[in-house]
Amino acid sequence: MKGNNKSIGQDNGNQLSLQAAELAVVAEVISTLGDTISTISAILALEAERQEINNDKKDRENNKNMQKQIDYLTSELEKLKYQVNKQKPYR
Repeated sequence: MKGNNKSIGQDNGNQLSLQAAELAVVAEVISTLGDTISTISAILALEAERQEINNDKKDRENNKNMQKQIDYLTSELEKLKYQVNKQKPYR
């Protein structure tokens, strides 16, 4: 009977070792999944930053174009004012 107790104890020990190994594998899978999610998050943050930089560049370009248009319209208005004042008789 004592021999049987040892083999049952060894089976329990082997089963516990196997369960511990299985848990370790599951833990590694979960850890790897977490690392993957973290990496994807970092990639998305970089992409968002790139888009923001590109949008800022486009905004600056648009502002420059609008300023050119404002300058042109201002000069045209000045010309018109000059022509109107030139045509008015002085009182």
